[in-house]
Amino acid sequence: MTILAAVLLALAAGITEILPVSGSGHLYLLAKLLGVQAAGTEFRSFRAMLLLGVGFAGLLFYHTQLSDMLRENLVLLGLLRPSNRDRGIPFGRRLGQLIALAVLPMIPALLLNGLRGRIENGDYTLIYVSVLLYISGTVLFLTARSAREKRTIHQMTLHDAVLTGVAQTVTVLPGLSRSGLTSSLLLHRGMNGPAAAEFTGLLGVPVFLASGIVQLISAGGGEGSFASVPFLILGFAVSALAGFFTLRFFTDFMSHRRPVIFAYWSWGAGILSLILFLISA
Repeated sequence: MTILAAVLLALAAGITEILPVSGSGHLYLLAKLLGVQAAGTEFRSFRAMLLLGVGFAGLLFYHTQLSDMLRENLVLLGLLRPSNRDRGIPFGRRLGQLIALAVLPMIPALLLNGLRGRIENGDYTLIYVSVLLYISGTVLFLTARSAREKRTIHQMTLHDAVLTGVAQTVTVLPGLSRSGLTSSLLLHRGMNGPAAAEFTGLLGVPVFLASGIVQLISAGGGEGSFASVPFLILGFAVSALAGFFTLRFFTDFMSHRRPVIFAYWSWGAGILSLILFLISA
């Protein structure tokens, strides 16, 4: 892997993990275009650092909401003295509980990491990615066009959180967009664009960090060596920077427009993946 390839892959991860277009699918597709071997310990360790970088970007971008969640849940546990603003049931406490509820289904889903590895190491990965990109784009297209967009994040229910958590469990497969499926579901259930973007982004913080750690541990148990330390640091830094600014863009985008355009993006990437498969067949 060259420095240019590492930078391009990190940029792609930082952008496509946030936007509803499937980060894993685009990362595999770009690796193929750059001639990078998208399997083995070196690539898995590098990809894990990219996920950690995107998770770190979320920590920075949502630091106010996350600190409120932490403080108010520490008050609930009696580990912190309440202030005047903690009267009643503060929203940060409730939002933190909704995020935790949505994360729970992802814990057993991380066990599918082995299934994902078998797909990525197979001969037909490009066709799998193509099909899953089409599915992801179609779901986003249908739900975005039919969105009612009535409720704010303050009106989100436990049912919304559970369904969102279940929806993201299948996105460990390359080509299915975590951001796309979760934001689509929330829009379909009547959440407005800013609410869907914020909850999806907040939910991504623990998911990206946990996925990065799991993949790093998985890479450590495989054959071969990790990517070199400079490449790991470079990947983390570039993906974090790209992820931070993409979060800002996506939040603003969802405040004014529906994400239908990203369905076309996913379909286009699916066509490219299919073309590459046919060329390499």
